[in-house]
Amino acid sequence: MIIFLDLDGTLTDTTHSYFKKMKDGVADTDIELIRKYVFPGALDFIKEQLLLGNKLYIISDSHPKYVKVIAEQIFDLPYLSLADKPNDIKARNFIQSIPELKEAFQNKDNFILVGDSWLDIALGRLLNIRTVLTKFYISNEIETRDGIGDDRKQIKYGPTYYAYDFNELTNIVSKPLENLLALEAVFQGGTSSRVVEFKFQKHNDGFTAFRCLARQDDGECDKYARADKYFQIDNPGRSVEFLDNLAISVSNYLKKVEAQNEFNWDYLSYVSDKKTTNPPNKMKQIFDLVKSNIPKVTLFEWDQNVEGKLRYQPDYKSRREFITKYLSVYESYDLKDKSIIVIDDQFTSSATAYEIATQLRKRGAKNILFIALFYLILPLSNKNCPECGKKMQIKINHKEGNKFYSCTPKKYKGKGCGNTIGIYNEY
Repeated sequence: MIIFLDLDGTLTDTTHSYFKKMKDGVADTDIELIRKYVFPGALDFIKEQLLLGNKLYIISDSHPKYVKVIAEQIFDLPYLSLADKPNDIKARNFIQSIPELKEAFQNKDNFILVGDSWLDIALGRLLNIRTVLTKFYISNEIETRDGIGDDRKQIKYGPTYYAYDFNELTNIVSKPLENLLALEAVFQGGTSSRVVEFKFQKHNDGFTAFRCLARQDDGECDKYARADKYFQIDNPGRSVEFLDNLAISVSNYLKKVEAQNEFNWDYLSYVSDKKTTNPPNKMKQIFDLVKSNIPKVTLFEWDQNVEGKLRYQPDYKSRREFITKYLSVYESYDLKDKSIIVIDDQFTSSATAYEIATQLRKRGAKNILFIALFYLILPLSNKNCPECGKKMQIKINHKEGNKFYSCTPKKYKGKGCGNTIGIYNEY
């Protein structure tokens, strides 16, 4: 296993602006001060991984004067400084310059990149390797470029894993399939109850939480993200086995939820299908396969006169208005002080999740857990069109689930020439 480690915010608690002059190379690095800011468990993690035969490298954006002294005197690890994340050119050149890395890179499962910001996650995605977003500190500052202090931005770049300490990171490295997100694990033959913790809102009398079970990748990513499976949901030819796998991922997470005996969940429901939905009963078929001890009910109904589609609404505001107008909670249920779980297929703009939570709370619901099968991660591509030189995007054939590069033309809201290139061996 090759483990790429970010430095500041991952090995050392040095994201504060106090350290900026050192990181920029305009002030001497106070090595004894830096030693005091090494995260608990960092040195033990490195020692343990080296004993296991894994290879570790520091990949940092900071100045060589700063990285060199820390990498050599504290961690005793080889390094790449001024990495220019998320640009992958220097990282790729670094990999090609070291024979063991070059050989290992033929199988991307040999690699994992660990870091605390979207820059690290984006770099890992462009390299098509797995990533771990660390949460080893609480930021007291907002740093625009790195996204420090902006948890939503980090999540939207789609890390493979999340680690809150080095023990958790050790577990991820040793058991990678068991630590995938719940839905992603199922399609790799594994079992996991891991989810993306998108939002948690505490209320005076309860809470609202939004959770996601898989990433719908838009562009370069590791092979575990599941855009292909998301698009199969809309395929009329989808198999029962496929639907059952989706339901298994929900069931695996619900086992964990039900095991937390703080209170009882009263209802398990789903975002109902419109009469125009194709295939018919798209979500109901998945919902019916979910296994849970929580009473299953249908809480929501679409207006029979609904016009248009939610996905065609241009922004969050119009999506909320669309849902408010056409989707409602059945009046026949008494929801006062009830704890309710709702399942949906995708968390994109969050309009559906917030509107449903709002309606349930207006009806008196106390605790609300909104579970989405997928969430859309931000687009990334490192390929230029050989015809016109413009940046190409990765698209997906909705019917077959196959990916391809597209120099998207104007008629499809792009600026390119329309050239396409198939992707036959991504990893």
